[in-house]
Order: sequence, then C-alpha cells, then structure tokens
Amino acid sequence: MTDTHMAASASGPIESGAEPEDRSTPRPAVPAGQTGRGSRWRRTLRRPGTWIPLALLGIYLVLWTLVLARPTFLTSFDLWVRDRVQDSAHADLDGAHRWRLIKHTADLGGSVAVPGGSGHIQLGMVLLGVVALLAAAVRRSWRPVAAAAAGYAALGVVLVLKAVGNRPGPSMAGQVFSDGLGYFPSGHTGTTMLCYGTSALILAFVFTGRPLRLLIAAGMTLLALAVGSALVWMDYHWLSDVLGSYALGGAALFVVARILGFRIGVSRSTDR
Repeated sequence: MTDTHMAASASGPIESGAEPEDRSTPRPAVPAGQTGRGSRWRRTLRRPGTWIPLALLGIYLVLWTLVLARPTFLTSFDLWVRDRVQDSAHADLDGAHRWRLIKHTADLGGSVAVPGGSGHIQLGMVLLGVVALLAAAVRRSWRPVAAAAAGYAALGVVLVLKAVGNRPGPSMAGQVFSDGLGYFPSGHTGTTMLCYGTSALILAFVFTGRPLRLLIAAGMTLLALAVGSALVWMDYHWLSDVLGSYALGGAALFVVARILGFRIGVSRSTDR
C-alpha cells in the first residue's frame, strides 16, 4: 500500500455498510500439530538436496537386495553385460596397447604404485587429506576437515557393506568368499566417489568462481565415469557393483556438500 493510499484511507469516511475491524477480538488458536508441519515436510522433500540423495539411496537398496538374493535377474544382467564387454575388449587386438592406460585408470580408485618401486599408496585417500588440510588453512575454516572426515566415514561404510554382501567378482567363476571383502559395492568406485569427489567439493568450497566450479564438477564426473568403465572393461567388477557405488557415494556427497555449506536448489537470497 502506498503512502497516498494510506493517507486517503485514514482521512476519508468509512464506506456505507462496512464495519471497522475489531482488532481487540482474539483469533482462534491453531492446534500445535496443524501449524503447517505437513507442508514444511512436503517442501523439504521437494528440494533437490533432499529427494535426489533419497532416490540414490533407494537405488542402492534395490541393487543390494538383489545382490543378497542371488541368483537373480541382476546376476543374469551382469553376466550379459560382462560377456559383451569382454568380447569387445579381447576382439580389439589392435588396441591392446590401450590396456595399460585402462588398467592405470581403474587403479586410480585403489592403490597406485609409487615411482621408483618403493610400494603403493591409496592416492585418493592421501589426496583428500592433503586437500582438506590446505583448504582449512587457506579458508581458516573447520568445514574442509569435517567434510574429509565424513568422506572417510562413508568409505568405511562401503567396506562394511562389501563384507556383508560377500559377493564374488566376475572373474571368480561363482566362488563365494570364506573370508575377506566382497565385490558389491565396488571399493574402487567408492574411493573415487568419496575421496576424489569430496576433494572436488572442498576445492569448490575454496574456489568460488562459477566457471572454475563447473570445470571441477565436469572433471570429477569424467573421472568417476572413466574409473567405473575401466573396472568393467578390465573384468574387475560387475556393472552393478559400480552402479551401487555410484548411488551410495552420490548420496554421501550430498551430506558432504551440506557440511561445506552448499545448499542444493536454494537461491542465494534464502541461503543464509
């Protein structure tokens, strides 16, 4: 309402038949359980930062259930994919020189040989720790360290789930483990998603420019796809192993993003 309109309303006569509002009359109280709690829940569930990770967790749980109930349709589908990938891989004799590069790509999710033959390191885990400490020092914030801790914790969950699933790998001729870890979800893919992915989010926390953040996101996406594809190509994992880690790791990265202060699908004007 403009100032002119307010002045006219205050000085002009009340219209015929209209009664002034009695502001002294108290309005009926709304029960505590009906103050919009349901609508708040609906708004929360509609946010991409809520429904996307829930959907990813749902995908993982479906895959996990099918894996535990083997033999299932999922195993048949994995065999179908594996046979066709391996037929293509071994038929390309002229491209045999590319196998070394593909193997190195798959190894990025696990241990990488140290130059000079002095052993192996878990490159993703080391990189995450270094990036988190440097980012915490540069931004003078606890968030990068907390995000790294969440990434490590989620990777620990992946290892526990691997042991529970106890799934044999594609090159094990249907054997079941007597001890050790299984193959679902893929540990290499989980390391890629949770260590490299958390490192990428921490870099986006440090470098706030939109073009650079888009470049970081694109690079991380390509890395995750490359490692997953290499694992299937090298016959290290079933396709569903990789997809399960994509789903579980992707859901965990939403938690990491919240720790770093990112709000998915919320405008800057409302993001405080």
